[in-house]
Amino acid sequence: MELINTLKDEYELHGMRWKEKPHIIMTDYGEKRIRYWNESDCMKWHIRWRDESAKGSSAVPDRMIRTKSGEPAVKYGNRWLTVHDHTEELFGCEDVERWGQFIGTLLNTATAESAEKQEVFMQQIEPPAFDLNHCIKLAQKYLEANFQCMVTSINESKQRLEFSRAIKNKVRNPALPVLDKELSVKNGRKVFHFLFYQGGESLPVKGYLPLRKFMLEWLEQTSPSSLKLLLSEVNKHFSLDREQGLLFLAEIVTPWELHDCLDQLDNSSLERMIEGLKKYEDCWEKNRTLVKAVTEWFDEKRRKVAL
Repeated sequence: MELINTLKDEYELHGMRWKEKPHIIMTDYGEKRIRYWNESDCMKWHIRWRDESAKGSSAVPDRMIRTKSGEPAVKYGNRWLTVHDHTEELFGCEDVERWGQFIGTLLNTATAESAEKQEVFMQQIEPPAFDLNHCIKLAQKYLEANFQCMVTSINESKQRLEFSRAIKNKVRNPALPVLDKELSVKNGRKVFHFLFYQGGESLPVKGYLPLRKFMLEWLEQTSPSSLKLLLSEVNKHFSLDREQGLLFLAEIVTPWELHDCLDQLDNSSLERMIEGLKKYEDCWEKNRTLVKAVTEWFDEKRRKVAL
């Protein structure tokens, strides 16, 4: 009851009662989600991207509901809490235009941030480096067993990593966007006919890796042609023709899935190893399809420009 009383004091919400303690409450104005924050810098970043991404877009992120005094957060004990609208109905992937506008607006917000404004915070979220040699060491026992999918994926990974590095070398100003780590299709919810996006609360990620994972998730639920349509819609709101597009392409072709798949393999028995390798092969093929679809989209766009 103490938390409910705090919310009653700070927010103009009535009829509050728990639905799923300690995160979901019912009010006379619908369901609300409470988020808890230990790091004020992380919270401020999440407040900023939600506020900025809501401007001029028909897709709406779950902004922090303001208190009676207009504040986006409340200090509660040794941490902060924020309150957000909440809904369960999934938006799905059918409305490519709205998703494209949302992603494009999000990328504009993510690349517009000045590094000087959040220099200390940015140092905490440097993007990870891909270590192919480490992956090859992990894969060595499977390479020796001559599992063809492993041999093929290692060779292709080398080529893709070289391609990614060549792309990055063409970029003069490699300023990467800072994105919500939990960027996901399943976070898209529906309010009437609007896309209502429920953001996360984790430390953000510097670079296009969250968008890469989003694109893979989109592809798993739709098709390569749908993914290309999504990229075309994103491009209407955020140019993929310039350096940021190259950085995005470099992230797509980087074989991140190699490490993820290898890390999940279980060689405690022959049966589990074979089962794990089948999952590995499936994961590898899904990511190959993603790389093929995105590189084809860039090639098709380049040809249209040439014409």
